Formats: sequence, structure tokens, C-alpha cells
Amino acid sequence: MKWNVICWASLILSVSVLGAMSQSSVDAFPVGTTTMIYHVYSEDLVEPQVLELRVTSDGDLYTVRMTTEQTGTEDELAAGFGFLFGAATITSGTGSFSYSSLQALMDQRSRLQEGQSYLLPGGGEFQEIEGVTIAGVFCLEGTVVNAQDDTMRMRVAFALSHPVFISPRLLSEEKRDDVWVETFRLELISYEHAESDG
Repeated sequence: MKWNVICWASLILSVSVLGAMSQSSVDAFPVGTTTMIYHVYSEDLVEPQVLELRVTSDGDLYTVRMTTEQTGTEDELAAGFGFLFGAATITSGTGSFSYSSLQALMDQRSRLQEGQSYLLPGGGEFQEIEGVTIAGVFCLEGTVVNAQDDTMRMRVAFALSHPVFISPRLLSEEKRDDVWVETFRLELISYEHAESDG
């Protein structure tokens, strides 16, 4: 019974997290099926979690399918899925990164330029911006720093060449004893589009 409650809570949380972190609305996806596969890493997990998102469009109707898979010990699996809880922390604003800052960057991603720095609403800065290709998707990636907390930083990649449902890369780090330690990473490892047969 306890596992069922956790699964349902995770499912409800995942829907709200996906909506909050969405970089493209479903109408940006072309007719056919677009499949995005992510690996999710957390310092508490031995094996990465696999997250698959599939957006199918016939031009008028859309189907979004999310599948998660995690391998681990009983304790690791009982703690919940890394993607759901890691991403919820990032978007909830309870950590060092406010959702409004990320949303402002997502909304203006086509205006961002390599080598520039941008001040963020509520303080902080988006800096060290560079062009990168992740799983065939061209992105601008930079570091979000919080002016009130210099012990946390986050790397975020914003897709420019293809529609994605979630950022191609989110990497959260924490400074411990003057060393940056990765605490959470979500990374796109595969992006495919298949046109519909009809």
C-alpha cells in the first residue's frame, strides 16, 4: 500500500514538474512522434534513472507519454525517483534557484547570446554561456548563480534547434569544503523524430 501511495504521489508531482519545466508547448512538436530519452543522476543513486518522453501529434491531437525506469536497492527505490524529487526541488524555489528565474530564461532563450551574462529577476546571474550540442540538439548552456548563496550553482541548457519538453541538461552543484560536488543531473541522451505513416 505504501509503495502505491508513493507512486501516485510521484505521478501527480511529475505532471506538475513537467508542466513547470516545459521548454516547448506541444504544438511546437512536428506531426509524428518525437522521442526524448534522458538519464537522471543523483548523488543518492548508484545507477542513473531513465526518463523517456514521447510526444505524438497528428496535427490536431497530441499524446504525451512519460516512462521512468530506475534500478537500485530497496532503500534507493523507496526514496523515490531522482528526476521527480530533484526537479521538484529546482522548480519549487525551495533550493537556491527560483522557478521565476528559470522561466524568464526559458521565455527569452532565443535572445540569449554566447559569451554574455544576464541578470535574473530576484537576483542572481546567468553566465558562462556557450553553444553546445546535446544528443543532436543545439543549445545555449550557461551557469545560473544566486547572489544570496554562493555555495550553489546550476548549469542549464536551453534548446534552440529542436522542440524539447524538458531542458536538455540541468546540472546542480553544491560547494562542499571548497570543492564543487554534483548533486543532481538530468541530461538528454537521445532525440529522435519519426514522421507518421498517414
